[in-house]
Amino acid sequence: MNKKSLLVTILALTMVVAMTTATMAGFFDWLSGDGDVNKKNEKVITVGTGGTYNPWCFKKNDKLQGFEVDVWNEIAKRTGYKVEFKVSQFSGLMGMLDAGKIDTVAHQMSITPARSEKYNFTTPYAYSKYDFIIRKDSSYKTPEDLKGKKVGAWLGGNGERTLEKLNKKRNLNLNMKLYDGAPLEKLVETGRLDACWQAAIKSQTVIEQGNLDLQLMGANTKVGTEVNAYPFVKGTDSQKIIEEINKVIKEMHKDGTLSKLSMKWFGLDTTQK
Repeated sequence: MNKKSLLVTILALTMVVAMTTATMAGFFDWLSGDGDVNKKNEKVITVGTGGTYNPWCFKKNDKLQGFEVDVWNEIAKRTGYKVEFKVSQFSGLMGMLDAGKIDTVAHQMSITPARSEKYNFTTPYAYSKYDFIIRKDSSYKTPEDLKGKKVGAWLGGNGERTLEKLNKKRNLNLNMKLYDGAPLEKLVETGRLDACWQAAIKSQTVIEQGNLDLQLMGANTKVGTEVNAYPFVKGTDSQKIIEEINKVIKEMHKDGTLSKLSMKWFGLDTTQK
């Protein structure tokens, strides 16, 4: 065997040994339950959200979209996390969070004293005011005009809590009707409700997109303004994740990304106080 043939043989044997070693390593990773080596190092965060809360988070043609979805896709891009969305009715999201089925909630979630006892919140990413939706031909001008009337709100949400607060504060004696996933705007338009109380941004968007015969009262009650942030259950190993998300949210405030996404979905900037 000449030197050239010997060199070729040595190189071939070296390649066979290297390929065999790599194959066996992969086999033992699989055998030990690690599976794909890259997947075991993948950072995954599971985000609970709604599918009917346009324009914050909703499904259209079976595609999940909205302001919350865009924000989280941007967070994922900047942190390296893979985001997996789980869709549920709003009233079930916090229970999923408590049970560990999701890591956080993206559904215009507001910081409240009660929630702060159970959850650690990220830096706020949006600020939302509440208002009454009424028919365009309505004579209602102030909350006092709604005394004794049927007014709808979202079950288990900030709307329910703040409407109860406003009801008590102004002595309105409202006939409160609570719903989970129902189109409150349509119930007002058809006369089943005299008004409904929900986030002004969502209300205005739905009215414009649906060309509904409705308007915002413009009550300016100051009751119901939300500070929106993402909750994580206390006592879990989430502090590092929160710090990473906080850093990105601050960057997105500073570079205008959050403002652009707000303008895209709401037509106004809800990311500033």
